[in-house]
Amino acid sequence: MGDNEGKRTLMNLKVQVSMRVLTVGAALASMGLMITNREVASVYGIAFEAKYSDSSAFRYLVYAYIAIAAVTLFTLAWACLAVRRGGFIFALFVIDLLMALTALSAFSASMSEGYIGKYGNTHAGWLPICGYVHNYCNRVTLSLAFSFVSFLLLFILTVLTASAARRS
Repeated sequence: MGDNEGKRTLMNLKVQVSMRVLTVGAALASMGLMITNREVASVYGIAFEAKYSDSSAFRYLVYAYIAIAAVTLFTLAWACLAVRRGGFIFALFVIDLLMALTALSAFSASMSEGYIGKYGNTHAGWLPICGYVHNYCNRVTLSLAFSFVSFLLLFILTVLTASAARRS
């Protein structure tokens, strides 16, 4: 029990810390790309500006990932305490689960908005805009990729934390 459990606990802590740091990095990258995304285009002589704040789904992604990055930094310290005290592990699991669900909902909402921007919606009469603002759409795609990576990391963290809570 003693030496083997100590090595497993140390390994679990290293995995927890590294995955949480990667999650914060992916969340900040997604948020940063979206916040700085802006392009001006001219269509038939009419200039228009594409920016993230024009879309409620993209604003939700930014706000959600600000919260996710902040809470994940908080849980980084919490994970260090949870290794030493088993009672904190279930609370950590619940927080990880809530962050994973928030990440998934923000990604899904933004993905649907991005799809409409790329392909439009002929039934509603919405035209695609990506033909006019290439860089804007490319940055949205990259932001969504980082968003999905962040969700995957949070999902894996949730599974690992659930497994640790079951053992304790």
